[in-house]
Amino acid sequence: MQPAYLFDIDGTLLKVRHKVNRTLIQRILERFGFNHIDVAGLDFAGKTDRDIFSDLLKQPDEDMFHQVKQVYLQELERSLSVSDIHVYNGVHDSLDYLRERAAWTGLLTGNFARAARIKLAVTGLLDRFRFGAFGDDHHDRNDLPPSAFEELVRHSGEQFRPSDLIIIGDTPRDVACARSFGSVAVAVATGSYSYEELSDCGADTVLHSLEEFPEWNERYVASRA
Repeated sequence: MQPAYLFDIDGTLLKVRHKVNRTLIQRILERFGFNHIDVAGLDFAGKTDRDIFSDLLKQPDEDMFHQVKQVYLQELERSLSVSDIHVYNGVHDSLDYLRERAAWTGLLTGNFARAARIKLAVTGLLDRFRFGAFGDDHHDRNDLPPSAFEELVRHSGEQFRPSDLIIIGDTPRDVACARSFGSVAVAVATGSYSYEELSDCGADTVLHSLEEFPEWNERYVASRA
C-alpha cells in the first residue's frame, strides 16, 4: 500500500500576504472591543485557529468565540483575492505527481475548515484534497492526526496504519504532531523556520521546498518496498 499524504496550508502550500491576514484579524478584534491587542508581531506558526483566537480573546465563552469566528470567515471570504496569495514553487507539480499516482491526499491544517477552503479555492487548489482535519475544534495541533486518520479510513475503505501517513508542514509543531501519531514527518523550509531549525526538531526529512518532494517520495516509497 502506498502512503497517504497530509499537507499543512500556510507556509507549506502558500503564503497569504502578512499584511492582509494580520490587518483583517486586527480589525475584527477592534470591532469586538479588543483595542489593546497588537497582532503584528505575534507568532501564529503551527497553531490552530481555535488556539489563536482563544488566546487573542483571552479564553472567551463559546458565544463570543463563534461570533468572532463567523465575522472572520465572512470577511476573509469577502476580501481575499488571488493577488493576496503566493503559491510556493513545487506545489502544483507535487500535487499533480500525487494525483497521477492516485495517492490519497488530504489536509492537516490549523485553519478553520472554511478558511482552508477559501484560501485553496482562491488559488485553484481545493479539488486536490479529498479529506482533512482542521482547527475548528482543537487547541492542540497534536489532536488533528487522529481526526485526519479517521477521515482517511472512512473515505478510502482501506486499512491504513498511522505509520502510512506522511505529514508535510513547515514548523516544529507540524513535526511534533506527526511524531505524536507515529507518522512520517516531512518538514519544508518555505515558512518562517529555516532548514537548519527544522533539521534540529526531529523531522524524518527536511526539504528546501516542495520542488524536492517528488524525488524524495520516489526514494521513500522504494525504501518501503
